[in-house]
Amino acid sequence: MFPPFAASLTVHFPGDDKLNILNCASPISARYTRLFCPITRNFDKDAPIEDTIKFNLQVFEEDREMVESQKPEDLPLDLHAEAHIPADRTSIAYRQLLTELGLGRNYTS
Repeated sequence: MFPPFAASLTVHFPGDDKLNILNCASPISARYTRLFCPITRNFDKDAPIEDTIKFNLQVFEEDREMVESQKPEDLPLDLHAEAHIPADRTSIAYRQLLTELGLGRNYTS
């Protein structure tokens, strides 16, 4: 993570194949954010990357629907305010970093 608005993900495949995704959020208003997501890979270098981008857009679209339907919209920084599962590791670390930056109980717009 690169607080407060960027995070990277590396997907490891068999061998040394890696897919790298950098998510950079750019707030454009109190309730809207533009997300930039450069994607790189060290395999299939001669193949078009469009299929990889299309797949990632599909995943982002599924996530967007869930995120936009969450209420309340504010992000609680108190980790006891919600139940967490192992897949929430990145979210937990992000909230801890925001707390270390001195933000209050909720990360609000």
